[in-house]
Amino acid sequence: MTATLTLELEDVDRYADTLSTAARAIVSGDLEGARTSIEPIAFERWEGHLRSAAKASPATDPAERRPRDVTDPVRAQVFLRDEMTCTYCGGRCIPQSVLVAFSDLFPDELPYHRNYRRGAIHPMYWALAPEADHKFAHARGGTGEIANLTTLHTMCNVRKSDALATELPAVDRPEHVIGWHGLLEAYPSIIAMGDAHGKRHSAEGYHERWMRHFSRKTEQAP
Repeated sequence: MTATLTLELEDVDRYADTLSTAARAIVSGDLEGARTSIEPIAFERWEGHLRSAAKASPATDPAERRPRDVTDPVRAQVFLRDEMTCTYCGGRCIPQSVLVAFSDLFPDELPYHRNYRRGAIHPMYWALAPEADHKFAHARGGTGEIANLTTLHTMCNVRKSDALATELPAVDRPEHVIGWHGLLEAYPSIIAMGDAHGKRHSAEGYHERWMRHFSRKTEQAP
């Protein structure tokens, strides 16, 4: 096991590139090739802490705050609209459900914990999984409408907290990857191989539900 204590923007590319290579092997039916592909990131465990990168302005009166009403289908729409790219750091995203499918296939090498418990989950979840964040924070009365939502990596969302984008420190954004779809094209193949050779982490119907949300049924190389 390798304990990971910090995450940097270059880790986003490292994890995304590694999983992209593994996904190509999986689509071609090469389980051992996929296992070899993930070796550079295998057996990592997240042991660090993430802190807010900005001090948020005062929030609205708690009585005026709206309930968290962002549904999974809306989250999927936001991620697709933003081309599976974090709108803060500019890095590529891979949906949590796709990462879970990788963990189903490689439960020891790429561990998953539904509550993101430190020491029990791979850092790729923090670095790559997107969240539909409120541009105008929920804590400040922001709504769950799509126009007020944006895609952020889980780690970027934690660092943002309730701040506005303008209150965050600037980062050097990577060049946008055209045609990036968060490995959704490989998702069905990863699920199928995990069912045959791995260990299911999620409830029955989890992957099928997210496949419907993303409306991606075809299997193509990423």
